[in-house]
Amino acid sequence: MENESIREKILAVSYHGTARLDPRLKLIMLVVLGCVSFFINGDIPELMLMLAVAIFVCAGSASKWGIKMLLIYILISYLNTCLKYLSVPVISLMMSMFGVTVLKMIPIITLGRWVLRSTYMDELTVALERAGVPLTVTIPFVVMFRYIPTLGIEYKMIRSTMKIRGVSDTVFKVVMHPFATVEYILVPLLMRCLKVSDELAASGTTRGMERENKRNSLLEIEFGIREYASLAGIALLVAVLFLLDRLQVGQYVLWGHL
Repeated sequence: MENESIREKILAVSYHGTARLDPRLKLIMLVVLGCVSFFINGDIPELMLMLAVAIFVCAGSASKWGIKMLLIYILISYLNTCLKYLSVPVISLMMSMFGVTVLKMIPIITLGRWVLRSTYMDELTVALERAGVPLTVTIPFVVMFRYIPTLGIEYKMIRSTMKIRGVSDTVFKVVMHPFATVEYILVPLLMRCLKVSDELAASGTTRGMERENKRNSLLEIEFGIREYASLAGIALLVAVLFLLDRLQVGQYVLWGHL
């Protein structure tokens, strides 16, 4: 009875929509679509991929993040196309290469951050265990999953401390004073990295992650109809993207006509 009450409270505040899909599907989708992002080249296939990722993320309790990253993608894609018409050889080439790399990474970052935010660690542990992944792989992977968001929190705390002391960390200051950036940001962050790794390892030990007993989750974890339907949708999307990339329509310069 008590477990049911706790489960209801968790469900009341947990993520909904696509965020409730099995963690294994999220990881598969992140790897597959991340690889696809680097294999397709046309403006239209790339925009379709980003649009699909944004819609999927928006349907999983992260609409602001999905829309924000979609708008950033469109802006950078447009600016990158404009750079092709500049006649400064070295600068244009360098900026264009940088822009292409950023465009390839945006869908991965969008999906990766959403996976980190929408997946509970106990769910991930149970899902990996049911997939037959050994503990020697599961424990480091789960700790890494916790490690990345924790570093973001630590960086925000460092920035807050810098503001209290009247030290600015704007982009201009970082570029103009790289040694001060190392002193005020990177050194404290590296020290906190060591502390955080020890704290997360201790937290995992306290939670009994090293025990070989079968684990359960208050939230339902299973690869059901929704997951298989999503997997089929991902396969169809990948097929369409590669088909468009090979056709002439996929090479259409979308932003050059705006």
